[in-house]
Parts: sequence; C-alpha cells; structure tokens
Amino acid sequence: MLNIEIDPHTISITWTLLCTALVLLMQPGFTCLESGLVRSKNNINVALKNVADFCISGVCFWLVGYGLMYGASASGFFGTNQFALDSYDNPSILAYFLFQMMFCGTAATILSGAVAERMRFSGYIICSFLTATALFPIVGHWIWHGKHFEQAPMGWLIELGFIDFAGATVVHSVGGWIALIALVVVGPRLGRFTREGEPKEMYCQNLPLSALGTFLLFIGWFGFNGGSIHTPSTELARVFSNTALSACAGGVSALLLSWNLHSMQGIRYVLNGLLAGLVAISASADLVNLPSAIVIGAISGCISVLLGDLLEKFKIDDVVSAVPVHLGGGIWGTVAVALFVPLEKLKLDTHSEQLIVQLIGVAACAIWVCSIGLVFLWLVNKVHPLRVSAQTETIGLNFGEHGMKDELIDLMEQFDNIAKNENTPQHLNVEHGSNNASLCMTYNYLLDHTSRHFKAREEELLRLASLDPLTGIANRRVYENVLSETLEKSKKSSLDFCLLVIDVDNFKQYNDHYGHQLGDYCLQNVCQALSSKLTVKNGLLARIGGEEFAIILPNTSQKAAQSLAEKIRKAVSALKIPHCAGQGEFVTVSIGGARWSHTNEVNLQTLFDDADMALFQAKSNGRNQVRFSGQAETS
Repeated sequence: MLNIEIDPHTISITWTLLCTALVLLMQPGFTCLESGLVRSKNNINVALKNVADFCISGVCFWLVGYGLMYGASASGFFGTNQFALDSYDNPSILAYFLFQMMFCGTAATILSGAVAERMRFSGYIICSFLTATALFPIVGHWIWHGKHFEQAPMGWLIELGFIDFAGATVVHSVGGWIALIALVVVGPRLGRFTREGEPKEMYCQNLPLSALGTFLLFIGWFGFNGGSIHTPSTELARVFSNTALSACAGGVSALLLSWNLHSMQGIRYVLNGLLAGLVAISASADLVNLPSAIVIGAISGCISVLLGDLLEKFKIDDVVSAVPVHLGGGIWGTVAVALFVPLEKLKLDTHSEQLIVQLIGVAACAIWVCSIGLVFLWLVNKVHPLRVSAQTETIGLNFGEHGMKDELIDLMEQFDNIAKNENTPQHLNVEHGSNNASLCMTYNYLLDHTSRHFKAREEELLRLASLDPLTGIANRRVYENVLSETLEKSKKSSLDFCLLVIDVDNFKQYNDHYGHQLGDYCLQNVCQALSSKLTVKNGLLARIGGEEFAIILPNTSQKAAQSLAEKIRKAVSALKIPHCAGQGEFVTVSIGGARWSHTNEVNLQTLFDDADMALFQAKSNGRNQVRFSGQAETS
C-alpha cells in the first residue's frame, strides 16, 4: 500500500485557500440579496457597487489595510509595516492575506444594500475606501493581531482576553456601524415615510433572487467560519454544525416573531433572521455546543426583527436591513461569548470578567468606527454630496448614475415626448415580447377609446357653443366669424353682399305683459318664420341680442336683399301673434339693411352701424317696415 505523507503546512495553506474561495462566494450572495430587494430601476447600480467595492477594497487592503492589521504592532493599536505586501516566498502569509482580503470585502459591501437607491456611486466608493484602509484593519489589529501568527505585542483587545472567532465584531459590527452612520448622513429614500412619519412599503423587485442570495451567503459562511480554523481538524464538525443550526434558529425565530407582531409570514424576516444567526455565531462557533448555538441564533433572529422596527420608528431607511442583521447580530454574538461559552474555554477566570471585556470590545469598535466614519462622511458630504439628486433618484440610479437604459426608461421617454406634444396624442411604440408590451397596448387602446369619446364630446360642445340655446340658430360668435369670412371672400371675388338686422317691435311690452315663457315662445315662432324665407345659398340667420336677429346674404344685391326682407316681414306678420298693445294688433318686425360693395369698401363695424341706423329709421317711421342704408323711402 502506498503511503503518501502530506506536509501539514501544505494542508493548512490549501484549506485556507479553499475557504477563501467559499468566502468569495459571499460576494455574489450579497449581489443577489441586494438586487432582489431594490426596485428594478436600481438593480444594475447595486450589482455594480458589489463588484466595484470588492475591487476597491482588495487593492486598498493590499496597499494599506494588511499592514495596519498584521504589521508590527505599535503598542497593540495599529501595524507599522507590510504595506503593499510582497511575500513572494511566504505562501502562508499570501494565503492568509487573501483570506483576510475576502473579509475586508465583506465588511465593505455591507454598506451597499443599506444605502441602496439614493447614494451616489462615487460616494459609495469613498466609503469602501475608508472601510478597507482604516476602519476594518484597525479593529482587526486590536482583536486578531497575534492570534493567527506569533506576533508581539498583541492587539490591545486580544491582550485583554477579547474573543471574536470569525469576525462578528471585526467584520460585521464594523460594516454595520459604518452603514448606520451613512444612513443618518444620506437620509431615507424619497417616499419611504409619509409626512406624518409613517413608513410606506417600497416594493421589491425579486424576492426569490434575494432568497438565492441568502443561500449563497449561507454556503460562503462555512468558509467564513471554517477558514478561521487554520488547519482542518475535528473542530470543523462543531464549527459547521453550530453555523448551520444558528442560522436555522435565527430564521425560525424571526418568522415566529414577525408573525406575532405583524401578522405576516414574511420572507424578508426569515432571510434577515437566518443571516443574523450566521453573524452572531461567527464570534463563538468553535467554542459553544449545539443547544447554545440554537439559542444564540434564535435571539439574533428576534433582534433582527425588533431592531428593524426600531429603525423605522426613527425614520432610518435601511433597504436590506443591513444594520439589524450585521450590527444587531454582531453585537449580540460578541456578548453571547461571555454568556454561553464554557468557563474552561474562556480566556478570563469568570463569565462576568469576560462579559466586561466583550462589552469593552463592542464599545471600542463603536467609538472608532462612528467617530471616524461620522466626521469623514460629514466632511465628504459637504464637499462632494453623497446623495444623488431627486430627479436621479426618481428615474433610478441605473440610468441616472450609469446611463443604463431599460424598458422602463424607454417607456418614460415616450411619455415625456407625449407630454411635450400637446396638440396630438401619440401612441406608444409596442415592442412585442418586452415586459412593457401589454402596458403599451393597453395604453394605446385607452387612448383610442378616450380620444373617440372626447372627440364626440368636443363636437357636441362646439355645436352647442355655436347655437343659441333658445332658438337653435347660430349665436353672435358664429355670426361674427361668418361675417368676417364673408367679407374676405367678397374682397377676393369682387362680389357684393348684404347684411340685415331684424328687431321684434315692442317686444319688451309683450314680454312684460305675457311673461318670459310666452316671450320665449314668441321669439321661437318669429325665428321659424325668418328661417323659412332664407333661401340664399350660404346665407346665415343668427340671434345677436335679446329680440334682435341678423341675416348675412353673400353674393346678394341690395334689390334681392330688400325683396327677401319684405318676405320675412310679411311672414312674421302672417303669424298673427297677438300683441298686448291693442285689439287686433300682432307681433311685427322692423328690418334695417346695408350693402357692402367691392367698389366702395367699408369695414364691418361701419357696415353694421349702417344697417343698425337703417333699422332705427324703420322703427322711427312706424315699425313693421324695411329700410336700407342710404334709402330715402321705406320699401
């Protein structure tokens, strides 16, 4: 039988690199989780941030972060060498550098989902730079310097006996604190809270995608926690089991609590609870037993629900619940070390002493990240605003920040063009097979239906606006328009036309005596008589006043107009509508006329004045007469 001895040093390096690949799987997990929880108009921005922050943090951690974290310690506070690392001949350092680079990327990307949908891409890159160069490495130096390699002096917190197995504080609390600071600086999304401060639901794009992202994170966490044991051993079974059970317990407790508080069996609460359980167990996965892991996970799941509700009350808009999951779970997991780890595995003599040290570590992390983060982001925000404009936030960061058009943006542009074209409603372009095809077809159908309806209504309103409501003939507005048109046509054709102005004699007396109802009836009958005698082509009869009418007679001589006027006068008399003036007297009309001649042009006002003066003369001569302007005797 062939015996092959494998160098333990090689096994350790191989194991670390394998876990590094698993931790890297958390990046697509974060990408899926966040992309599914934002609206589709921002999903490209979120995905790009997850790729970019990993690249930025990787370079920054190599250039500065690793040296601050694992370089020769300055009194246990920060490293002083190994910047721009070059350990070509030391594979152990290279492997562990790569492993910790994944941790740095995880700490940096926690912020991405929290401030999604309103932080500028450039502002987010600045935050990633800060996390990778100062926040994560310094806290890591305090807690892990001297733990993984023989280094002296050790970090000041690990020297006190602080325990953080796989980064509940170093990674997750750091990311959670900077996320909270950024949320306070940039503020909530537009429309997230009402004027009264009540939260409004911002509908997610794709929760199944978020569930997929959560499972990718779950898988990656085995590398996260398992890789913190440098050499594979039987301890891995405990670490993996505790990791899995804590996550499951967190999901169950979050589901039950949210069901009880909100009457909801919400998938988001389950996802957050599961992740919070993973975060919390990261501090003690190698030290606690399975029942303790379940309790730690269950409490962290409840914390994720309660802390999420608390943030809403303070109008803090955390899109993916990064603060409840990573900060809430990280702090609880760090404190749980002193409560659940057997005394013989603690670094201090009693649980209470260990609890004090754990709380000191939590406070130190909070003070460092919040003080540096708040001052830095406040100054950056003054010089380079971290938040996008309201317009960019409204149209979405995919297009506003990166110029990435989608079907929704195309639809919005079409609506914008329609809004600019006020005269004629336009149809939307229908691209069959697109997500918006049905919406565009429905809009076009509604547009056609509405256009037909409004066109019919418009025609009816125009008709009503052109008619006198009592008599049903043209009103004064139509009369003026037709008179102007007749004048223009007559000028072009060098033809004459005539204007008749008709007034019902003594109508006021009639109306006062018989009342308005019979007065209206009288005018209707007079109008019918006038209409019955109007035989001139394109002639117009209009009511231009209370009891005053006008007739436009195109291409008509004064003799023909006078003859028509006489017929009209006689037709009204033939109605024999009794008049109150005396026995045997009937309603009559007086008519004044004027001729427009192309050889002696006058304006319309003068033409009307001439006809009106002729009417006055007809009434002065005893009424029931026809008189034309410039005529010596009544016709």
